[in-house]
Amino acid sequence: MGTEFGYDLFDPAEIPQAMRYRDRVMAENTVWWQRQTGHRMLLSAHDGHVAYESGDPANYPTSQGAFLRDMVGDDYLTAGFTFGQGSFNANDMTDPAEPVRVFSVGPLEPGSNEHTLNAVSPGDYYLDLRTTPAPARAWLAEPRPTRFIGTAWPTEPLPVRLAPSFDVLFHLHRITAADLL
Repeated sequence: MGTEFGYDLFDPAEIPQAMRYRDRVMAENTVWWQRQTGHRMLLSAHDGHVAYESGDPANYPTSQGAFLRDMVGDDYLTAGFTFGQGSFNANDMTDPAEPVRVFSVGPLEPGSNEHTLNAVSPGDYYLDLRTTPAPARAWLAEPRPTRFIGTAWPTEPLPVRLAPSFDVLFHLHRITAADLL
């Protein structure tokens, strides 16, 4: 297939193929640009794209981050973000005609990654998951419900293994939706 839209996005069997294609091409374009310029790059994308592992492998089998790691090895470092509560902009999945709007969410339930990460420190912080002590790393390696908010909401938390998914993790206690222009 030549483009993502060469797949039938209404056929559940073709969605994983389309998502794999999209993230592979995004990774190829990123690496191509870096090799053309020779410069270091900062890639900003949704956690689901930059992570090494997918939180939803049935529908989203291989992420851009996994492709980038395969292409450039340890020269690729990924940072993930979690948050306790707050607001953000997204398309309303309950009303496809609704333009982007602000959503607000409270804390996730006990047992989720965000619930525990919120209890670690009263302030925002980051973790270098490559050097986290063994007990914390073991906890971070287990799949737990995690918000992976992309362009659409509401969605269910996904079972994410933070340590295998990211090199660095930033945790914010509260976020605020950006002002739309």
